[in-house]
Amino acid sequence: MNTRTVISSLVLLIATSSHGSTCVCDFDGNGIVNGADLGLLLNAWGTSALDPSGNGVVDGADLGMVLSAWGACPVDMEWTLVTQLTSTSTIAMDPTGATVKTWTGGGQGASVAYLRPDGSLVRPCVYSAGALNSAGRGGRIQIFSPAGVLQNDLIVATSTSQQHHDIRPMPNGNILCVVWDVRSIAEQTTAGRTNATASVWSEKILELKPTGTSTYDIVWQWNVWDHLVQDVAPASANYAVVASHPELIDANYSPAASPVDWIHMNSIDYNAERDEIVVSTRSWSELWVIDHSTTTAQAASHTGGAHGHGGDLLYRWGNPLASRRGTSTDRTFYVCHSATWIPSGMPGAGNIMVFNNGDRTGSTNDWSQVTELAPPRDTSGGYIVPTTASFGPTVPTWTAGSAGGFFGGPTQCGAFRTLNNTTLITLTSTGTLLEVNSSGNTISTQTLTGSVARVPRYRLVNGLWVGP
Repeated sequence: MNTRTVISSLVLLIATSSHGSTCVCDFDGNGIVNGADLGLLLNAWGTSALDPSGNGVVDGADLGMVLSAWGACPVDMEWTLVTQLTSTSTIAMDPTGATVKTWTGGGQGASVAYLRPDGSLVRPCVYSAGALNSAGRGGRIQIFSPAGVLQNDLIVATSTSQQHHDIRPMPNGNILCVVWDVRSIAEQTTAGRTNATASVWSEKILELKPTGTSTYDIVWQWNVWDHLVQDVAPASANYAVVASHPELIDANYSPAASPVDWIHMNSIDYNAERDEIVVSTRSWSELWVIDHSTTTAQAASHTGGAHGHGGDLLYRWGNPLASRRGTSTDRTFYVCHSATWIPSGMPGAGNIMVFNNGDRTGSTNDWSQVTELAPPRDTSGGYIVPTTASFGPTVPTWTAGSAGGFFGGPTQCGAFRTLNNTTLITLTSTGTLLEVNSSGNTISTQTLTGSVARVPRYRLVNGLWVGP
């Protein structure tokens, strides 16, 4: 039985319990393991309906777990993690708002820190000697043991590349990160980009396997530069009809953001069940889904992997202008951050949630919204790609925020779903943490100290930290 199976079973039991009990064997959710739970287990004997051991069938192993857990359930332990972009610390707050643990790193926060199930913390931060300096710069990833001791200090920066913004710990112990990738004028011209007068920062995704205190192996990677399309230079590479290839990235799309930091990815998340990655790009106002089941060679091509498309985009949403699959009236995102998969066992599991900053033209109509999407898929689980239109859905599954409502500013911000079927929303510009219920109504508001990009919440369940 692997850790991922245990976590999925625990989260599912929590999510289906009407009382939010954290006892894995408290099947009726009344806060105590007793005869009622034993009866439910015996009624499910030989099936997989109630399977706290995660071995696929209700048997003696599950009976032993019920008997071992007999009695009152332990009190919930929840931590809300706050990583300040202006300090070297990440703190854990309990439900009262008190700081219960502090991790102090070697640089200011680059984005958000994450807890692993065992309680170890993975924190991206600023590498002050990094060659690339722009919003969200990082270049350094530090890993703290469950006891809070620094055990890995990884520099992910060269003269032409640098980790920035977000990272994502994976179930296998590796770490995904987004990395700036500098491309010269000559490389741009060869790829079919026009009017190149200076180097441009493209993007790549690296999967790192720590091998020592300060060492790591790059075990997988994906690069934007391998998936370009352009229709202005017939003699150059990547020439094709842009609108016919929504799986590719228009080499000459020029959003209004910095022409140097061309794409500006700002978040990355991993769906272990689907073996897929989702990222958000601020400049393009889109989310992109990428197949991680590929080898590195396949990720650089247009074939291979579980979906057969190599490293081409499986899905994109938010701004069809970028793929020439719509007009301005079809656009939803106006700068976006914090693309995340909703984890297994949480309400909306498998959907994608994004913070739409809503930084529209001018300043009188700016408003933000958290958007949850259910990407349309076919019977085999693949994404439905329309013949000429933009990717669906036309209407989100769930939203929080509406015209005239909150505005988190044009930078950072984000949202995470919680085990309590609430959503934590961070408004970076005002230092505000909102918690909204399933109807999108605010149930609590908290003021954050310092500049904070995003705030996740974790719950300790039978010795494992479970969260987004």
